[in-house]
Amino acid sequence: MQGPNWLFEKAFDLNDWFVLGCIVLSYSSIYFMPKRLSQSTMLLIFLFSATFASILDNSIGGHIFDLYDIMDGPAYTFMDFTLYFLYAPFGYFFVYFYDLFRVRGLLKIGYIVLWAVFSTAFELLCSVVGVFHYKDGYGLHDSFMIYLIVQSVTMMFYHYITDRPLGSPS
Repeated sequence: MQGPNWLFEKAFDLNDWFVLGCIVLSYSSIYFMPKRLSQSTMLLIFLFSATFASILDNSIGGHIFDLYDIMDGPAYTFMDFTLYFLYAPFGYFFVYFYDLFRVRGLLKIGYIVLWAVFSTAFELLCSVVGVFHYKDGYGLHDSFMIYLIVQSVTMMFYHYITDRPLGSPS
């Protein structure tokens, strides 16, 4: 089924359904989870995660470096845009469980590494269903390094907006 260029690039297929399913599952999970964070903290984490991810995706995967394509090809469509709605829940889950388990000291490093591994594994699944298409030698090892940075910056942002020093207990 061919669609209009602004909605999806080639066809509405597995990768599109996968992204929409993950969005529904992740936001439903958040809705039913016990509330730990204030609404303002939650909103800021959502906005930060989606914005930071879109900036990275558009610089690494976009015209500057062009190391991968999202969804069906290089054209930017509505379904490419919907992928950014999946980044916000990942940032929220990262902060939610960080706060829930009160991660302290050197365990923060392990927590970041664990989430980088989890994020890389999820990206592998995404690439299998056709969400990401790597080019020019870019691969999951590169994404793992980026996730280490993203998780670290997200943790620092969380401490900044909650006015808790990074070295203090969560």
